[in-house]
Amino acid sequence: MNIKKIGMSALAGSLVAMTANAAEMTVTGNAKVTYVTNSGGSDSMKDSLTGSPIGFDQFLGFNGSADNDIGTISLYTGMNVHGMAKSSSKLTIDMGDAGLIGFDGGTASFGLNAHKDMLPRASGAEQSWDDTAGDAYTSGEATSGNIAYVNSFDGIELQLVYAKNGGGNSADDTQTVAGDDSDKTIVVKSSSLMDGLSVGVGHGNIDDTTSLDTETQSLAFAKYAVGSVTLGVQVADHNKAADDEQILLMGIAVNVNENLSLSYNQRDVTLGDQVAAKTSDQEDSGIAASYTMGGMTISAFKNESDNVGGTAGKTDQRTQVALSFAF
Repeated sequence: MNIKKIGMSALAGSLVAMTANAAEMTVTGNAKVTYVTNSGGSDSMKDSLTGSPIGFDQFLGFNGSADNDIGTISLYTGMNVHGMAKSSSKLTIDMGDAGLIGFDGGTASFGLNAHKDMLPRASGAEQSWDDTAGDAYTSGEATSGNIAYVNSFDGIELQLVYAKNGGGNSADDTQTVAGDDSDKTIVVKSSSLMDGLSVGVGHGNIDDTTSLDTETQSLAFAKYAVGSVTLGVQVADHNKAADDEQILLMGIAVNVNENLSLSYNQRDVTLGDQVAAKTSDQEDSGIAASYTMGGMTISAFKNESDNVGGTAGKTDQRTQVALSFAF
C-alpha cells in the first residue's frame, strides 16, 4: 500500500536549521505466515515445540525524503505491527559527490554488520546459521547509535562507521550505556572490477562487552555471477580475549527461472585454542528454495548446526516454510 504526499514541512528540520521542500512519505508493508520445526540436542526447548508452530508477522516501513541546501535527507522507520513497536530506523543525508552521512537505529545498513554474510541465497532464505543454537560468531559493530560515512571513488565504495562507547541510542535527552570502548570499522568494496564480480574487505575494532579489551575483526568476500548461477566465498577473523575465531563461508544460488530459485550455504567456524573445552569446529549448513509470483513469495529453508559452540555431537536444526506478501 502507498500513502503519498503527506506534507512533512522540513523533514528532520529539528536536526538542521535550513530550508527544505515539503517531503513525500510512502508506506510499504508485508505480511508473512510461517510454519517452523526444531530438533536437535542443543537444549530441551528446541527438541520439541510445546506451542503452535504457526507464526504470523506483519511489518510496515515508512520512508520519507526532502531536498535541502546540502542534499537529500531521507528517513526510514520500520514498525512491527504485532505489538505496534518500532523495529528499526535510519536517517541519511546524501550530499552527492561529498558523500552520504548515515545515522543508524538498528537497520545494520553500514560497515561490517551489513557485510557479515554476503553469500548468495534464495529469496526469503536465512543465513545458514540463523535461527539455530549456533546463531553466533558473526562480524559487526553496534547497529544502533552508530554514525556512518559512505562515498564512492572510481567505482570503489568506502564505508566508515563509528559507534561511541559501544553504540546504542535512546529518545531525546537520554543516554544509553552500551560499552566502555568505541566501535571503529571500515569497509571497501567494488562491483566494477569485472562483469559479474563483487569483492570487498573490512576491518575494525569492536567493543567487547564481556571485558575491558576491544575485539579486532576482519573479513573479505567475493561473489561471482555467471548466467543463472552465483557463487560466493567469505572469510572472517575475530581476535578477542580468550576466544578467537576463524570463519569460512561458501555458497551457491541458482535461478532456475524468473520465479524459482535454489541455494546452498555452508559455514565452518574454527574456535581458538584459548577455550580448551571447545575442541570441535562448528559446522553450519543451509538449503533453501523460493518461488516468487508478483508480490507473493513461497519459501522454505532448512538450517542445521553441528558441534554447536565447539561441543562435539551437539546439534540443532531449524526448518521453516513461509508464505509472504508485499504491499
